[in-house]
Amino acid sequence: MSTKLDAITRLMACWERRDVEGFLAFLTDDIEYYWHLGTRPVVGKNTMRKFLRNYDGAYNQTGFHIHNHAENGELLFIEGLEELYDRKHERSIRNPFMQAYEFRDGLIAKMRDYYEPANLRPPAAAPAPERHGAA
Repeated sequence: MSTKLDAITRLMACWERRDVEGFLAFLTDDIEYYWHLGTRPVVGKNTMRKFLRNYDGAYNQTGFHIHNHAENGELLFIEGLEELYDRKHERSIRNPFMQAYEFRDGLIAKMRDYYEPANLRPPAAAPAPERHGAA
């Protein structure tokens, strides 16, 4: 297993235990996280901590499975499936995803999620989607 892929496996093990501080230890202080296309990034560990609390309030992640991965220098791409329980709508979700991670000095500096937005709704207090064009 690559060092970068191992870092993601350990990152998600922290999340499975709800060890937010352990999760944040894998990130740079200026982390940029794009929850999905069209949203402003979550920037910095303090904002990420708040996002994780909100996310955990909305969803219970019951599974995280990596099917494929590829590396290119400091980039890691993974394809997988996450299994979630949406607390508000009381439903289980199987959410296929792609993720891109950019590493700097062994830590994750940028994360981007790509998935079908209809599967998930933003957790409370998440950054609002940016609007493009005239309303």
